[in-house]
Amino acid sequence: MSQRLLSKKQPLFNVMGNDLTKNIILAVSSFIVASVLFIGGYEVYQSHRYEQWKSAHERMIQQHDTLTIPSPNELLMWEYRPHAEFYDPQLQYKIQTNSYGFRDVEYELTSKEQYLIRVAFIGDSITLGLKVSEENTFVRRFEKLARDAYPGWQIQAMNFGIDGYQVIQIYELLRTKVLRFRPDNVVYVMCLNDFDFDDASGKKILYFKKPNSFFLKKLESLYKRLSQKEYHRYYFERNKRTVFHYLSKMHELLEREGIRFQVVLLPVFEESDDGFKSYPLKDLHQQIAKSLTEDKIEVADLIENFAKQDTSPKVYAYDIWHPNEEGHWFIAQQLLRPVLQSYFDAESASGADAFYVEKN
Repeated sequence: MSQRLLSKKQPLFNVMGNDLTKNIILAVSSFIVASVLFIGGYEVYQSHRYEQWKSAHERMIQQHDTLTIPSPNELLMWEYRPHAEFYDPQLQYKIQTNSYGFRDVEYELTSKEQYLIRVAFIGDSITLGLKVSEENTFVRRFEKLARDAYPGWQIQAMNFGIDGYQVIQIYELLRTKVLRFRPDNVVYVMCLNDFDFDDASGKKILYFKKPNSFFLKKLESLYKRLSQKEYHRYYFERNKRTVFHYLSKMHELLEREGIRFQVVLLPVFEESDDGFKSYPLKDLHQQIAKSLTEDKIEVADLIENFAKQDTSPKVYAYDIWHPNEEGHWFIAQQLLRPVLQSYFDAESASGADAFYVEKN
């Protein structure tokens, strides 16, 4: 009797199990379809909003940005217009570009005299000298200090800074443009915002490169907020492998050409009651220096140089990233020995210290 009842229940359980499986499959399928429709609709909507924003941003660029033009090189995305001029009436400074589209004087591509040393500075808006006049950029200040310290040599400091560039663009700039000038030394002046491939460009990357997915970009933005990580730490952890990879590629490229390569780390100029002594991002500097040293890349970290001055960061900068005239002057002084001492003997290098003391 019990066996008969059991045999009657088994088909019933089978039917219930099949129905449950069908309901689960239906629910999952419905969720997938609804998600695809939602994401697709979101992408269409945000794409439309992006095109509207891009049109408005383009009008703003045409009215106010007299330097930036699209680059034929997809990796560079943008570059500067040759023989262009930008003037900032608020800070009363201007940026003029040469025939190659850089904030510098004119240079012949390959012509070099016997006693000529070319130092090419690469980087973003800090190297460019945003917010200061050309003669007050650390590139020009460095050049003057170097020529005064080593009068027997002709030293050219070349400015290849482009605002908003990140490490991938800087590598491509080095490979396709900087090497044409046959530098003896390439110095990459790096700040921690170089690890940010999105926001540090001031919307330029967003303008020149449409996101592959607006939905994923939104998810990433939400994750960033929820993580509550400090800005520089978040992007350092996210992009450090890419940054170190391209720094290594720069080193390999220049080593093949017999050109010296150095990385100079600048601090973030955040306001602090005790200056740079309690600099909160020192551990990131140490990680960068350690990684570069292991890769046999010369690195000079200027955080200790700033800390010794026992001065508030705001004395040296307009904002957390961009040095003012005093900041550029200090950077130029600190660069003189590490950049040039290998070209001269110890006696002449030590003589350059006299130029560290006072502003000309």
